[in-house]
Amino acid sequence: MLPFFTEHFGNASSIHAFGSEVGKALKKARSQVQALLGAEHDSEIIFTSCGTESDSTAILSALKAQPDRNTVITTNVEHPAILTLCEWLEKEGYIVHKLKVDKKGRIDIDEYKSLLHDRVAIVSVMWANNETGTIFPVEEMAELASAKGIMFHTDAVQAVGKIPIDLKSSKIDMLSLSGHKLHAPKGISRTITKGASDAVARALTEAHEPAGLCPTPVSALPHSRRRWPGSRR
Repeated sequence: MLPFFTEHFGNASSIHAFGSEVGKALKKARSQVQALLGAEHDSEIIFTSCGTESDSTAILSALKAQPDRNTVITTNVEHPAILTLCEWLEKEGYIVHKLKVDKKGRIDIDEYKSLLHDRVAIVSVMWANNETGTIFPVEEMAELASAKGIMFHTDAVQAVGKIPIDLKSSKIDMLSLSGHKLHAPKGISRTITKGASDAVARALTEAHEPAGLCPTPVSALPHSRRRWPGSRR
């Protein structure tokens, strides 16, 4: 990474040679993430500045793209990146259902099934818990959500690189990961979107490029950051 901090720091979206060289490196990085996660297209990989931004981008984009749906399902043991956002959403009038866990950190799948209805915009459940190590059945949960026409997001920060992931064969719509868990520089994360609808795709890409190599999708984030305390990672 050192050359990109000292020599190759052009705008990857520019048409001049100084920027296009960075663009080539960015394309390679995107294809590597695609291979790691079994994504169908490299265009599904969107770089962000941190895991918190990736999580927020996924949930806020799903809500913005589906104004007729006002409900989010998550768990009460998510990372603060999710729980803090959900607290803010509740203050804004959204409904948030938090699944409880038992003494082994496992959810009740029947409780989950009972909460799936046509007002749910998105389900967001971590793949592996950062405190207990419990692995949640996110692929099964995504199947159940998909059957009801509900988007599914997973915070896979603790799972990527440790658990085999093949997004092509799952019903997971969006996945967040953080580069520092995989020896990448701090400040590099990703949101992976699979087969997003046109509305969700527009919400995800209403953005500009920040410093560094990565185009950052920010859906309503500049405003919301002023109103709820993030827990960046």
